[in-house]
Amino acid sequence: MDTQKYNGWTNYSTWLCNLWFSDFTPLFEDHIEDLSDEHNSKDELLDTLEEWIESDITEYVECNVNEENGFIMDVINHALHEIDYRDIAEHYVDDVWDDIETHRLNQREPIGV
Repeated sequence: MDTQKYNGWTNYSTWLCNLWFSDFTPLFEDHIEDLSDEHNSKDELLDTLEEWIESDITEYVECNVNEENGFIMDVINHALHEIDYRDIAEHYVDDVWDDIETHRLNQREPIGV
């Protein structure tokens, strides 16, 4: 993958993806309890966020692009391949980890306190 930076992101495709999908927070918010149960470190969480973002983008493209083969699909697939989903996930990991820690703290508080 080309590591040339574009506006602070890995490359143009990554920047463009983040521009159009500027908030993946709702993708994670509904799953904080599950994420809390399944992850013991930010590195594990980062892997999951990367997978979820890539899956979300792939699903979006599949739902919104005619599945014709040819030049246009080749260009789209190339652009998708260039997106650094890890870079985007790193943008969210601290906030999601904070939400997980808050969730864990709230789970430990006794009822009525």
